[in-house]
Amino acid sequence: MNRSTFIRKAVLPLLLIFCTLFYYFGELIDWATWNALRWDFFYGIHDVHRLLFLVPIIYAGYTARVKGAVIVTLVALAIFLPRAFFISPFPDPLLRMVLFTIIAGVIGALTGVIRNRSEQLKKLEAMIRSERDILLSIIDGIADGVLIIGPDYRIRFANPNMVRYLGDGTGSLCYKHLHNLDAPCKKGCKMLSVIKNRQTVKWEYSFPDGRICEVVAAPYVDTDGVVCQLTIFRDITLRKKTSGTHQTKEGFSWLSLKL
Repeated sequence: MNRSTFIRKAVLPLLLIFCTLFYYFGELIDWATWNALRWDFFYGIHDVHRLLFLVPIIYAGYTARVKGAVIVTLVALAIFLPRAFFISPFPDPLLRMVLFTIIAGVIGALTGVIRNRSEQLKKLEAMIRSERDILLSIIDGIADGVLIIGPDYRIRFANPNMVRYLGDGTGSLCYKHLHNLDAPCKKGCKMLSVIKNRQTVKWEYSFPDGRICEVVAAPYVDTDGVVCQLTIFRDITLRKKTSGTHQTKEGFSWLSLKL
């Protein structure tokens, strides 16, 4: 057992010991006759003193989840019982103690639930990022040009082939970089319809420089859960210009991921 593990395991019992000594400090003063430490605070209603036990209960929920919070809550209940049954001169000590124990246990359990949920989300996000990284590594190595474009129309990623073909437009607006427009394309862009209808759409698009592309667009869910568009551009300019002639090579293909 290394030092850090030992410290983590020792914190909880030390917290319980400290809280217990604080809770019964007035009785310890009387037993040891430490008159100099006889403060009225230690002889009042112990509802405030019990609040200190929230620290080990919440800590147990954070480190040992719901089970740990329940166990420490029961330990705290056992610590409270002697005062409620035999010591407290105030009215309804058992009822106040039980109410506090229930509330503290619920808070500790909720802490454990939130920690579990947080870790599950972190694992899920890590898995999604890993899968996305694998996808990007495949895209980065293919012969086609690749763009990743966000919902704000900004280019997030361009693979080497795309950079060589059209230059590095990462961070630029796609309609400005690809079409030299000052606003999103009014014709040809099917992103909103694809996302809304969750359908695969196919059409042809002509660029200002005369190139003609066959476009296939389909819905795509990104790592943040947003439904986006996966778009493949295939350059069919040569085929269109030589209509009826068999071509063995289509030319440059474009693959664009709209995220």
